[in-house]
Amino acid sequence: MQTAFHTANFFARASNYQTSIDDWGAAERRIIENFSLMEFRRICEDIYQAGFKNIELWMGHAFPKHMTSYWADELKDILKEHDLTAISYSCSLGDPIHFPHWTRLCFETSKMLGIDLITSGISKEAAPYVYELCKEFDIRVAVENHPEKHPDEIRQIIGEYGDYIGAGVDTGWFGTQGFPAEEALSYLKNHLFHVHLKDVDASGRHYTVEPGKGIVDIEACISVLKDIGYSGFLSIENEAADRNPLKECENGRILAENLLSSHTHSS
Repeated sequence: MQTAFHTANFFARASNYQTSIDDWGAAERRIIENFSLMEFRRICEDIYQAGFKNIELWMGHAFPKHMTSYWADELKDILKEHDLTAISYSCSLGDPIHFPHWTRLCFETSKMLGIDLITSGISKEAAPYVYELCKEFDIRVAVENHPEKHPDEIRQIIGEYGDYIGAGVDTGWFGTQGFPAEEALSYLKNHLFHVHLKDVDASGRHYTVEPGKGIVDIEACISVLKDIGYSGFLSIENEAADRNPLKECENGRILAENLLSSHTHSS
């Protein structure tokens, strides 16, 4: 297992961290409108200085409607300059049944960026349409939980498409929904493609905090991941709206890496 930095952690950056998670749409638009290669270089420098080697690239920093092969090459060059590897493309695949063009754009963007894993929430009805694109582009999709209150809802979405569609467990959202994240990880162990390691301050709402400082049992989560033999990435996620989360994410990385080095298999 390795850690990664989710660039959606900077969703409030263009709003000078004077927003809220409820105003996500407006904050995201500001990111997209103000984005530049210079800003991406600054972001990568910050992430590198925080000790990360991998990133999960959020669509706000690689917007499908704006993506070209030239732009993708520029982003990849900046990542390379900072010794960063993009391990996942985090986006909204939208509604592939009624708006298939957008969903295809997301796959095309991931392909141009050289990323073979997309993280996104999708519905059970959308799964067969997404699966066809997965096969066409040879890109896997990790289904991220947000409204789902039980991991079985994710397993039902995956259904018979498990070779290309798996689980992308967001520990913080399971905390918000009041379900123990470590149990969700164990429940989905045979389908687990990706993990968003996130913490929240309380069940019933989604106010993110430094991993290990909230209600999610981060230590138990990593213990389970070790026990089930998970070998993917732990994407540190802390989408703070009212403060720069960089230092908290660095602390989260250090916590996760310390736990990874100290835990052993229980069987």
